[in-house]
Amino acid sequence: MKLAANISMLFSDLAMLDRPAAAKEKGFTGIEVQFPYAQSPEDWLQALEKAGLPLVLINLPAGDFMQGGRGLACHPDREEAFDQALEASLPYIEQLKPQIVNVLAGRLGAQDSPQTCEQQLVKNLKKVTQRLQDHSITVTCEPINNLDQPGYLTPRVNDWARVAQAVEADNFGLQLDIYHAARMQEDIPQLLTDFAEQLAHLQFADVPGRGAPGTGSLAFNDYWQQLQASGYQGWIAAEFSGNYQDAFTWVPLIHGAFQQ
Repeated sequence: MKLAANISMLFSDLAMLDRPAAAKEKGFTGIEVQFPYAQSPEDWLQALEKAGLPLVLINLPAGDFMQGGRGLACHPDREEAFDQALEASLPYIEQLKPQIVNVLAGRLGAQDSPQTCEQQLVKNLKKVTQRLQDHSITVTCEPINNLDQPGYLTPRVNDWARVAQAVEADNFGLQLDIYHAARMQEDIPQLLTDFAEQLAHLQFADVPGRGAPGTGSLAFNDYWQQLQASGYQGWIAAEFSGNYQDAFTWVPLIHGAFQQ
């Protein structure tokens, strides 16, 4: 089992480039960075080499999405901006060699057609998968719940499946966040069964509250056992807010669960 820390959310009391070393100290074996673009690829390389950890995942730039805007990937009027975002990501992809590149679908505005936006999303995902087909990278488009992110275009895993069928690319996979699926009241064990072959990356946080395992009601040990039984070889990544001083007692528990 490979356990990654999403350092865009964890270790928020530390400078960004100090967080990979903190992740290593706390028992993680890789890191995710949602948007690494405020620092240079060279600075990231130095921080990763110092920590001795791989970069597992980055997102493509998403425009105004994180500020509550519509984002880029699903909007025909923002196709040029999406193309520029893809180009801006390439130095990071080529130098840092993430295993997963995630595209945030974006959210629907009041006047947006869901069908038109989904068609645009498929068009842009085809561009990304084709552009990255010579890299050892899986492209994903994470389902995100539309309670925390109102108007999100693809809130359920079945939405991802419909998009995946249209993208039709070998290097396109499912990034499943257990937290988002639980918020949408999806059946997580059933998802892990139905999408075992497409699962490229898994993230987790407990529900409610989006905290560490044990702070909510989710049956993580059951999920870990199911992942083991399915032969899943990818990463699982902690994606929730936290500080360096927090108790990370759940980290050895996860390692132990996968060693049983």
